[in-house]
Amino acid sequence: MKILIIGAGELGSQLAASLSNTDHDVTIIDASPREFDYLMDKLVVMTLGGLATDVHKLKVAGAGQSDLVIAVSGDQSANVLACQIAKHLGARKTICRLYDQEIFSGEDGVTPGFFGIDDIFTPPAECTKAVLDVMFRHCVLEKIHFSHPEAVMVTAMITDDSPLNNVCIKDIPNTMELSSIRLAAIVRQHRLKIPHGNTTLRQGDRLYIAGKSEDVEKFLDCLTGEHEHVHKSVVIAGTGRLSELIASHCLEEDMTVRILASSKEEGENFLSKMPAGITTVCGSCNDEDVMREIKADSCDVFVSTDSDDENNILASILAKNLGARKVISITHKPEYISIVPAMDLIDCGFNSTLVSANAVFRLMGESITRIDSRLQSCQAYLTEFSVKPRSRLVGKAIKDCKLPEEAILALIFRGEEVLAPTGATILQEGDVVAAIATPASEEILKPFFS
Repeated sequence: MKILIIGAGELGSQLAASLSNTDHDVTIIDASPREFDYLMDKLVVMTLGGLATDVHKLKVAGAGQSDLVIAVSGDQSANVLACQIAKHLGARKTICRLYDQEIFSGEDGVTPGFFGIDDIFTPPAECTKAVLDVMFRHCVLEKIHFSHPEAVMVTAMITDDSPLNNVCIKDIPNTMELSSIRLAAIVRQHRLKIPHGNTTLRQGDRLYIAGKSEDVEKFLDCLTGEHEHVHKSVVIAGTGRLSELIASHCLEEDMTVRILASSKEEGENFLSKMPAGITTVCGSCNDEDVMREIKADSCDVFVSTDSDDENNILASILAKNLGARKVISITHKPEYISIVPAMDLIDCGFNSTLVSANAVFRLMGESITRIDSRLQSCQAYLTEFSVKPRSRLVGKAIKDCKLPEEAILALIFRGEEVLAPTGATILQEGDVVAAIATPASEEILKPFFS
């Protein structure tokens, strides 16, 4: 696939790194040649300096012959115009990063399609989805959505009071309907383990549970037992767009919402845009007295959304040490993608760059697509593969496929069906297989499906 990426910032570079490793022909354009230093040293991509709104530059970059144009520069207007020009030149599909969808007006016909945009995404909205997925159940640390709309994989913590703590998997009661879900993996002490029937679940284990959303939720009910704590209060550090979205959803769920603003002016501005019912406190999120004033020491959930990554991390650690039941930290720099999930004091860590990249991958609709890739606390990825007609896997039972030992087949999508695979499951042409793999085993897996 010929792909043109507009913008070589953190997100553009992340996309280029992932897509160039999957045999795509990638070109990236940016007005600042300095952004290319890392790309030229590390990746096999074509780089071009210049404005993305320059028709000549877009023609030189091959926009008209591109299968996909991804506009992810920091300038929303430039992204929209670049997509419009690229589509006019002949690009097959365009994806545009926006910060505000209010530029469109459906009743006036000013839609994304009017500008030649096929798909849009906004980083704050994508991060909000990730946060809300883990907000309301204490044991849930991550929820991964697949290309199949009914399928999910949830990361859940085994707590000391869980009915499954110190229980062997083969001894889990049949009432939990294990046949409809897949216990795909366990992360124990930051190491990825493949669970077997004789594996005993332990306090602190992070269990990856895959299946249809309704079946996974039923299993979570059994995992937590009858006395699961219901989250009723949230403290959000930050007053940006992400904080607005999270706070609005929490109010709809009748949660007590407190906002920590860095100044009185920021707090008043935030309240002017929000419904009634929010309390604000002004001060530093790294000041213990301020954190106690806003009741971070007794809240059910603490979410740090500051634009400063280091502040977010330190605030989350402070909140956890003070007594917050669950802390969620949002970071932005790609350097923190691996670092934050390894911090035991931070329950959930989401990186806006990675979340946005995964949004693009889902919109691409690729047959081999990495989605919500990096799993918590370990160097493993979740990738969907399509079984091609000539694949060596067609007609074979999984146990006979000689797949890499490190690869875990989490789910199989066969048309509308969601299957929890076993060793006896026979793969068919057109199956979409969701696999957990390390970076090394992922490369070994690819030829099996082509």
